[in-house]
Amino acid sequence: MERRLPSILVLLTAVLGGCGGAPEDSEPVLTPSPATLPGVYTGQLPCSNCVAIAATLWLRADGSFFLRQEFTDAGNSTAATPVTTSRDDSVIYSLGRWQWDEIAAEAVLRGAGPERRLAVLDAERLQLRVTSPVEHLLTRDGSTPPFSDRLTLDGESAVTERGATFTECLTGLDLVVTESGAYRELRRQHRRMNPKGKVALTTIEGHLVTVTHGSATSEQLVVDQFVTMKPGTPCPAGRG
Repeated sequence: MERRLPSILVLLTAVLGGCGGAPEDSEPVLTPSPATLPGVYTGQLPCSNCVAIAATLWLRADGSFFLRQEFTDAGNSTAATPVTTSRDDSVIYSLGRWQWDEIAAEAVLRGAGPERRLAVLDAERLQLRVTSPVEHLLTRDGSTPPFSDRLTLDGESAVTERGATFTECLTGLDLVVTESGAYRELRRQHRRMNPKGKVALTTIEGHLVTVTHGSATSEQLVVDQFVTMKPGTPCPAGRG
């Protein structure tokens, strides 16, 4: 009996070792990003001190996003964090970059304010993750046109003999500036404030347009109004 004891101990050790693996040691289940996820989503979100919040989310294939929230009968609501505003105080915008979280199976929106997370319910619906027991749903809306609202933007502008460009800080979009609107004023301010052509953090009011070149199209920026410029200053670190 004593000779068999070591063999029994070895067998028990092997059995216990095989059963002792903790669940957290296993590999996490990864969910790939749905191919159809980019698109435009709209919905009526609940509001604590207004009738409702009409929300439109442009979740773009290039990794950028624009979110418009319009308060119906709005009071001093704090339902969302304003990143940049329109001329109408009842409308606020958030913009930035989005990524797919393969572990949580959620789209993560990151901009100037706190990040937002969206769970994919199906091919047509997203659910905004919030602490409220009331669901915040957005539904795919193919009838909504591309984002073209006029709003305040911060970015790095540059002017050369061939034209002007604007790299928006939050989305990282590199945009050609069209020769319309306040284009000439932007060039004049560069000559006056930034004659050495340094990187220049520039604030403008503008909107995006789609420009056709033969059979190809591109997205460009119309500068509606020049606001201010800081030569030698880039976009804040971590943006775009």
